[in-house]
Amino acid sequence: MTAITRRRFLGATAGAAGLALATACGSVTPKTATPQTTGGGKLTLTMFAFLGGDLGKMPKEFAKEYMATHKNVDIKIYEQSNSVGYTKMLAQKKAAPDQPLVNFGFFNAQTSIQGADDKMFTPLDYSAMSNAADIDERFRYDDSIGIGIGVDQLGLLYNKDKLPEAPDTWAALWDHAHQGQISFFSFPWYAVYMAAKLNGGDLTNLEPGWELWKREAKQIRLLVESNPQYLNVLSNGTAPLTAYFAGTGQQWINSGAPLAYAVPKEGAIPLPVNLQAVEGQSSSHLEAIHDIINEMLSPKWCARWAETSVEVPANTKAPLPQNLTGLPAFSKATTDGFQQIDYTIIGRNNAEWQKRWETDIASRI
Repeated sequence: MTAITRRRFLGATAGAAGLALATACGSVTPKTATPQTTGGGKLTLTMFAFLGGDLGKMPKEFAKEYMATHKNVDIKIYEQSNSVGYTKMLAQKKAAPDQPLVNFGFFNAQTSIQGADDKMFTPLDYSAMSNAADIDERFRYDDSIGIGIGVDQLGLLYNKDKLPEAPDTWAALWDHAHQGQISFFSFPWYAVYMAAKLNGGDLTNLEPGWELWKREAKQIRLLVESNPQYLNVLSNGTAPLTAYFAGTGQQWINSGAPLAYAVPKEGAIPLPVNLQAVEGQSSSHLEAIHDIINEMLSPKWCARWAETSVEVPANTKAPLPQNLTGLPAFSKATTDGFQQIDYTIIGRNNAEWQKRWETDIASRI
């Protein structure tokens, strides 16, 4: 069998299951289902949750229910973006390694990779979590540093009034028929990557992508700095075509925006969300975290996360929420056709790539 490494977690075939459930060295095995208390009082844990939209709903609902049945555990919620929150986590780790800012929580793919490099996260004991066996193999990692709960994706988002014909390829972003109609949020590494891939490159060789966007910078009408601004320019037709999250796009669509999401024929880009435990904690804290993460991985809570975040659930036994059934982003063909992305490369090069984008592309818009 083939190990599912963090680098290839989205490139595994359906027949390569199984090995990822092996216990990693240094992980903590919970001794009981109910966590121990310290000093006779409650065990307090802080959960990192994403800030914005409905992303805090499931964590808060889960914490309320869990605490109702585990009277010796107090779960606090820290809501923040990964980019801002992780910076604060690093500062706290340097100041007091044994007193982490948060104990566990939700982290996106790039933060997961950065956290692994920074030794921010500790391995989980998959064998101690009964629901781990039902998690899609693409969301279980051979280093066991985290485990997936769901996956968003990047595809094409467009104003269906301004562009009545749905774009069906990543190349629509640099098609001259859409010159001056493209918007992006800050630095869109995915646009550079797909331009490279469709012109002979890959993540290890983005040169074809950089050269294409230098030539085609005038395709871009503007770069936005916030989701409200993004929604506005897409909805009013100022810049009616972009590449963005299917989940966020669907929330805008549900709110009445005249937008539609299209899955490129070359495949959407998956963006997994992982549950992870932070280094520097006591065995009692880690014991509790294992139990909590295991419960969040159950079909019930995986489905609830998928519903509120508008993502594909990672638990293969979790039903697809009714509000997502029938949407192109959640079809089997879409999820089977995800691009294979090595987020290790992205995480370690993103800062340098962003500087190059600002120098070579943004300056030409």
